[in-house]
Amino acid sequence: MSMTVYDGVAAIAPAHDGFILDLWGVIHDGRQLYPGAVDCLTRLRETGRRIVFLTNAPRRASRVIEQLDRFGVDRGLYDGVVSSGETARDAAAAMLAAGEIGRRVLHLGPPRDAGLLDDLPFVDVDDAAGADLVLNTGFDDEDPRLEPLMPALEAAAARGLPMICANPDMVIVRIDGSRFPCAGVMAEAYERLGGKDISFGKPYASVYERCLTILDLPRERVAAVGDGPHTDIQGATGFGIPGYFIAGGIMAEKLGLAHGDLPDADRAERVCAEEGFMPTAMLPAFVWAR
Repeated sequence: MSMTVYDGVAAIAPAHDGFILDLWGVIHDGRQLYPGAVDCLTRLRETGRRIVFLTNAPRRASRVIEQLDRFGVDRGLYDGVVSSGETARDAAAAMLAAGEIGRRVLHLGPPRDAGLLDDLPFVDVDDAAGADLVLNTGFDDEDPRLEPLMPALEAAAARGLPMICANPDMVIVRIDGSRFPCAGVMAEAYERLGGKDISFGKPYASVYERCLTILDLPRERVAAVGDGPHTDIQGATGFGIPGYFIAGGIMAEKLGLAHGDLPDADRAERVCAEEGFMPTAMLPAFVWAR
């Protein structure tokens, strides 16, 4: 049986009262909104649907909302935001209070995310020798390579430092097709060195529980939409809700698509089998209808 492919969200909206929506790859690419995304949000709200954004962004939810403001996404178009960064921050505070981790933090990531643990009793340090844990928020925009970080990762792993990964994603894709590695790549490398990685965000159930609390709906009336096969889709289906896959995101190249193209059902079925995930159905993009 071929993959079910719908031409837009209008086809799935009647079956669900609430939606958990990915941001990167669905609503925007980090720099600009995807065509039709705001129109689709508007139509969902006009039909009474509740919406929460669930993002593996390694920053606080308030900063994600500020970014949406800059993009022109009205706050009335959604009910809340859950971010992997906020979840990681809350968990780090709880772990510190329980004596499970120390206070001295080595941050590996872009400067814009250095403040994730601000206003908590942590202390920043510059190297693994003086650290109690590693906070991984991803790669610097100017040099998105793993190699320059390997000495710090090796030193941290040798000392047995735990790593808190605030974004389990492996890659993001922009509208133009360019790809950029995420913090999950660094976490995977750390585990290969024998280090302990503690990741937060999709596909883990705790973030979906937070979304359900905001939506205030029964689980069986909620669905998720995203472009990450092993985060968005496996997270949703593992949580027991439908997961609709945006074909024009991370997997667009493998599916032979430009953003917004309708995927071929047979090819989509083969790609899903090769990649080891199975969405409820596929959509070309987060649009109401093509």
